[in-house]
Amino acid sequence: MFINRKNIRKYLALFLSSALLTLSFSGMAIADSNIVISAHVQASLGGVFSDNANNTNIVVTIPAGALTHDAKLKVSLSLNDSGKLTKTQTSASDTYIVKLKKSGNGSARGKLKITQPIEIGIKADFEPMPNQLGEIAQKEGGRWQRMQANVYKRSNSTAVTLTTQTKGRYKVMHRTLQAQSGAAVERGRDLYFKETWTAEDYWGGTYGLHQTLNNVDPLSAVALGAQIDVNKVPEHIMDVLRGDDYSLKQALLADSASTRALVKAGALIGVVGFYDDPSSDTMTSVGLACALCHVKVIKTEFQIFPQPEAMTLLPIGEPVLGPPNNELDAGQIMASTPLVQSGADKSRAHEYTSWGPGRIDTRFFRFLPGSVIDDGVSNPSEIPSNWNYIDKSEYGYPLTSSGVLISTSHNDSLAAIVERGNDFILGVNGAWLTENTVIDNFEFGSRPPQWVFDAALVAEQVTPGNAIEESVYRAKLLDLQAFTNSIVSPPAGDFNESMAVDGMRLFFGKANCVACHTTPEGAGRPDERFTHIVENAPQGLLASGIKVPGLRGLAFTAPYFHDGSASTLADVVARYTSTSIPEVPSTLTFDEQGALVEYLKSL
Repeated sequence: MFINRKNIRKYLALFLSSALLTLSFSGMAIADSNIVISAHVQASLGGVFSDNANNTNIVVTIPAGALTHDAKLKVSLSLNDSGKLTKTQTSASDTYIVKLKKSGNGSARGKLKITQPIEIGIKADFEPMPNQLGEIAQKEGGRWQRMQANVYKRSNSTAVTLTTQTKGRYKVMHRTLQAQSGAAVERGRDLYFKETWTAEDYWGGTYGLHQTLNNVDPLSAVALGAQIDVNKVPEHIMDVLRGDDYSLKQALLADSASTRALVKAGALIGVVGFYDDPSSDTMTSVGLACALCHVKVIKTEFQIFPQPEAMTLLPIGEPVLGPPNNELDAGQIMASTPLVQSGADKSRAHEYTSWGPGRIDTRFFRFLPGSVIDDGVSNPSEIPSNWNYIDKSEYGYPLTSSGVLISTSHNDSLAAIVERGNDFILGVNGAWLTENTVIDNFEFGSRPPQWVFDAALVAEQVTPGNAIEESVYRAKLLDLQAFTNSIVSPPAGDFNESMAVDGMRLFFGKANCVACHTTPEGAGRPDERFTHIVENAPQGLLASGIKVPGLRGLAFTAPYFHDGSASTLADVVARYTSTSIPEVPSTLTFDEQGALVEYLKSL
């Protein structure tokens, strides 16, 4: 059969057109098969849209009035799951493309905009580890970026975030809280619990603290905030506490010899005894370590009295690193020492006892060599939490209530702040703020006033140099910094998940909390300070203002504010609705305040 060239071209064109059309429809079918939500959204009504009511993997919640126009919502599974992860991210779900497109005949003018955030909830394939946070991340510029607003709902393994973008790629990423590791951390841990930096000369020699501790019974020590490491309690004490001789238990807890045994065994956390006679349990001096203020234990119940009397909860248990020891009544302890009871500081006993549990005025110690930072006012501050410094330092994190130094990923301010504390607070002969400063790679935040520099120079002339050999001192400070950088906050406790999501919306919206808590860790800008947040303005060396602290692990750090004036998170939120704090509206309802509390508990 004869076919001319024109017919060949005609038939070939028809064949190619048919093939391309078939491929096109095939591609559309593949794309359509990945669509998990397709819905019309009426702007005035909004709505809740999920992929499967019985087994939900993704849900999009659009508040009424959040869209400027009616829209078409389309959510599809992404076939391309690429994107660079950070070393702390673990992919925990499929990737979803969420699109909102203006619908209608085009008569409505303007682009589609989201005027208040919509919620996206994605179910995780598996639960985060205790040191991880379940979060939603968004793909931007080829990288997965964590969303700042996140709540993880453990009841259904769903992470929820907020967005005002009409198009984005989202997935659940379990983010590991950053923690340093290695030999320096192990050395630093030993220092955290045992190193006194030679300050026993001050606490024992000046205050006579060991004389008080030699004569205090365990129940009194517990009432003052003592935390006891169950792994180091002498066996004979644990045998009595676990036994059924109730008279012996009560006698043991009323005997100061039991306290001395706990100190000598290293079980009384952060208290290091010194003994002229190694065979004796009577201290001749005492030093204090970091753990005294920054470790608590998981308490244990003991049957101290015969049933039907209730069991007694005692602070004997596994140590938890990083939370403030908010039970430690340092002022009451110091008021019971010979220096304050009958010595040179007797006139200030009432000031010590006014501090209350969990608060210390580190600017109050006038009997330090040189009295470098005695600012002449009683201004006790809350013991801060001691965790998540690597994550917080990525944005520049102020150290101490007033942010004297700024910790970043490029400096050693965490080590420097310990050197400062040893020199100015713990009575260690040091040289901070002078040419003999050991750790000089630090950054000032709220720079001390000139009189502090002048006093430091005078103190250095009176007692020059450092009590610890410089190279040894530097190594220890850097090891302690490494250990501090290894501590992360514990997982969130119980909270109302639905209210927490509402609270997240308020935090980043109406309540305007994000105006000050600007970083993903809930901290503020490094240079920002406030003087009007608490009812009584900070004084003395704190008069320049108080930093915005990080919020991670907040539920474990009560009481709140630098002066401990808020007992609960509800008190915190109520205070922020005061008309004296213009950054937050005073119109938040009782339910809205409750929702904010639940969100803060989720962090």
